[in-house]
Amino acid sequence: MTRLRHRPALDVRVEIRGELPREDAEYARARALVTATALGPDTHALRLRLTRTVSGDRWLSRPALVQVDVELEDAGPVRVQLATGTARESVDLVLGTLTGRVVRLREQGDIGFAATYESAYRPQYVDRPLARRRIARHKTVVLATRTPGQAARELLALDRRFHLFADAATGRDSLVHRCPLSGVVEPCAVGSDAVPPLDLAEAARRLWLTGRPFVGYTDIADERLRVLYRRYDGHYGLIEPVSGRRNGAGTQSARD
Repeated sequence: MTRLRHRPALDVRVEIRGELPREDAEYARARALVTATALGPDTHALRLRLTRTVSGDRWLSRPALVQVDVELEDAGPVRVQLATGTARESVDLVLGTLTGRVVRLREQGDIGFAATYESAYRPQYVDRPLARRRIARHKTVVLATRTPGQAARELLALDRRFHLFADAATGRDSLVHRCPLSGVVEPCAVGSDAVPPLDLAEAARRLWLTGRPFVGYTDIADERLRVLYRRYDGHYGLIEPVSGRRNGAGTQSARD
């Protein structure tokens, strides 16, 4: 007897943040479903988040931010985050970019450096006054064991500025990050000059003075890696590794 295999229903979810016309929200949902279907039968899930910046931040020229994450059976996770002036333009741009990167990932094994330069559609930071900034997200994570090369490939596939991992050779807390001007991906680890020993207050001061997207440092209390980073809402985020099983998908990166 022949048994028919049925493809499970696509898991497509769309999250809307901020005020948005109903027609634009429906458009985002329809385009997300079409894209997930077109990516093929090994697409397990697609998540699209559309954020419309509140009216108090009208100075932003690209207030419509879209992030899309997809999980592929043959290639793993892929993520794209871009922003434009309108919701529909952002949805079309981010889903088209996602499709192109998935095709390259399947054909060549990586997305190359297509995502490493500072895109003209990179989301903008809200210019929040210094006195009103706070750590809006404090996340503790168990780092996955990776080689620097594996971590670099994950960084590019996930379209992020930095990526934390435990070095497979040394076991040390490490990170890879993109250089803003050249797009080159560079590794660094606890104990190196690139992640100096600091406390949180000094890390925040350096983040403010330099205007960089993030500051990686070695915490002076426990000598483990920390990353303090700028969020697009104008606040800060903090990532702190903790002890635990170092396998699987525990590697962490900046999400906003």
